[in-house]
Amino acid sequence: MELTREIKEFLLNQGADLVGVAAAESLFGAPEGYRPNDYLPRARSVISFAYALNRGAVLALPKSRNEYMLEFEHANAFLNGLGHRGARFLERKGFTSIAFPATASIGDATRLKGDLSNKHAAVAGGLGLFGLNNLLLTPQFGCRVRLGAIVTEAELIPDKPLEENPCNLCGKCIKACPVDALQGWKNAYSPKEGWSMDKEKCYHYIFVQLAGKRCGMCIASCPVSNGKK
Repeated sequence: MELTREIKEFLLNQGADLVGVAAAESLFGAPEGYRPNDYLPRARSVISFAYALNRGAVLALPKSRNEYMLEFEHANAFLNGLGHRGARFLERKGFTSIAFPATASIGDATRLKGDLSNKHAAVAGGLGLFGLNNLLLTPQFGCRVRLGAIVTEAELIPDKPLEENPCNLCGKCIKACPVDALQGWKNAYSPKEGWSMDKEKCYHYIFVQLAGKRCGMCIASCPVSNGKK
């Protein structure tokens, strides 16, 4: 119990906006090769942490595309550093740990996923649930967050998953998507598991049409993300 409190306080004091803990086994349903124990065989816990993007650059999209990228890149760099420091904190306590990046590394776009699903880890750790836009939706910040995670051999006390869905299924994110990548959610969407949106359309728009700049329209249109629940 003491170590759980210590690592949470450490991450929050270092700048995380939200921190949650899940048992490593709660992510055993992930595809083979992407489970916590595929990286750390004796993994016991997964720590998920979130950093909220400033509201202004998100709400002004698409005009504020460059300013949104500033938010996106700063948040990712901050979370990567925070993950490194959190893993070091645990290792100095005697528990082998691995920090996972906030975004997929260069060359990972072909598989359209990172080494560990930060979104599923966050759901398991009680930070939020999936919205219709297939992003983590938190009660505090909506989907206006970036995520990081640490897998550790430390056996920490897990948090309870969120029960009430912050997403009211308003469908504004679906209408805002410039390439209709969110069509077909009915009978496919799950607040706990997400759904198989058209990632090819989404990624083609980001990496080809926008030359790598992020879109963000499904975040900007979300009433929970802009404080208008």
